[in-house]
Amino acid sequence: MKILFEVRAKDLLGRLGRVRIGDKSIETPAFVPVINPINQIIPAQEIKHEFGCGIVITNSYILYRRLRDEAAERGVHSIIGFDGVVMTDSGGYQVLEYGGVDAGPVETALFQESIGTDVAIPLDKPTGVVGRAEALATVEQTLANVRETIRALGDSRRCAWAAPIQGGIYADLVKRCAEELSEMGFFDIYALGSPTPLMQNYQYEKLVKMMAVAKLASPVDRPLHLFGAGHPMMFAFAAALGYDTFDSASYVLFAREGRYMLDTRTVKLEKLEYLPCECKACRGVSVRELRSMEHRERTRLLAYHNLSVCFREVALVKQAIAEGRLFELLELRARGHPALMQALHHLIHDDKTLSAMESHTPISKPRALALYDSSSLARPEVRRATKRLAYISLNPYSRVRAVMIPQRVVTTKRLEDLLTRLREHVNIEEAILMTYYSPFGAVPLPLARTYPFSQVIYPSSLLSSDVEDNIGRAVDVLRRSKVREVLLVKWRREPPEWFIKALKERIIEELRDVKAGTVEI
Repeated sequence: MKILFEVRAKDLLGRLGRVRIGDKSIETPAFVPVINPINQIIPAQEIKHEFGCGIVITNSYILYRRLRDEAAERGVHSIIGFDGVVMTDSGGYQVLEYGGVDAGPVETALFQESIGTDVAIPLDKPTGVVGRAEALATVEQTLANVRETIRALGDSRRCAWAAPIQGGIYADLVKRCAEELSEMGFFDIYALGSPTPLMQNYQYEKLVKMMAVAKLASPVDRPLHLFGAGHPMMFAFAAALGYDTFDSASYVLFAREGRYMLDTRTVKLEKLEYLPCECKACRGVSVRELRSMEHRERTRLLAYHNLSVCFREVALVKQAIAEGRLFELLELRARGHPALMQALHHLIHDDKTLSAMESHTPISKPRALALYDSSSLARPEVRRATKRLAYISLNPYSRVRAVMIPQRVVTTKRLEDLLTRLREHVNIEEAILMTYYSPFGAVPLPLARTYPFSQVIYPSSLLSSDVEDNIGRAVDVLRRSKVREVLLVKWRREPPEWFIKALKERIIEELRDVKAGTVEI
């Protein structure tokens, strides 16, 4: 079964699109609930009806062990009661938890084909968190199983097949596994395995690194899946790193433990004082009533609530991609937990991944950029704009004077009125005009009212916290413009005296033949 993948909007490496599998389709990014084929706390079809869920994942090994003949006769859709896209895991979770399964790769593959699975996964050997030698062995075993599966299926396959990428925390092994799977030319979808142990131990920095490596080594035109995505606070990171679908059983696992999901954490039911949610499960019930319920009913309500948090987060991610503000959502979610903030800090120093994000982010966007602190300066739009400044001709007429105007004055006042006032003090026709005191350093005036230089909002604290780098960027522009005199314009309180003083001192220190003065308008 071949798939079609259509992308209609991009931001960072995130893709808002549609995956068509046979006669069914799903919108991406998509949350994929894990469904127990034997015991469903919330039936799969109810999840589809309540949340618009178009895809679920279930365990084919459990079906193989307990309902083999019935599943082959009725099909997996009938067994779990779901008419959308069904993805089946081959038993990798059992391999990770228990060390093995009582079925080989060929048996597993043929069984998935026989039960009508839409998306099947070869029997892999999950890496988990292990030493390098053991991690290498899991990659070798996974690749060997995949080759055996492909030989057995030949050209007669019916399902769409997902390539299981292993290697764990070892970037070179993840890269090798992804590249070798890609070279096989067999797979319709790619999927990264073994994130769960890292999530359980809040090792998000290692997880983000692993996810980025797998993404950059996988075919760009195929959907990418993340196994065991865990808590929805990770969904924005998964989407930003190019993962189109991500599954999780946490909604029901947490519910069984009496844990209530919030956007950035979970809370034990006994520690809850309020239900800060308006989903159907939370309406009309108090915390006290929830605690006093029979275990199965309480588990069902908590699972329903947890699902609502997951699907709401996916909707937020989709909206962020559509608006071009996915980086802003990353920054918001990173503040939900210190380990996530550490992961964001790793990401903004990963030049290879940031360059890939930059190449996939639209050149312009319909809304202003919101910058909050120095982390925001790593977003692709800022990186791209800074590079533009490094390559353009700054002083094509070889003028000797640069007149620097505060950026906010240019974007908030009538420019002609400003220039008229400025002409009373200096001959601007014989000077190059630039803006300064903005996150971009110094920008030639013709560019200063274009995207993104003028479509940006930020607190003044960004400029004070980034002052050394900001002034450095401005001085670099002046150095390349080869002027001999700089006139810094001050308009009322823009910029503050301390900034003008620091900039003048830096100009005198680094551009020794350049004079620096000030004019107040």
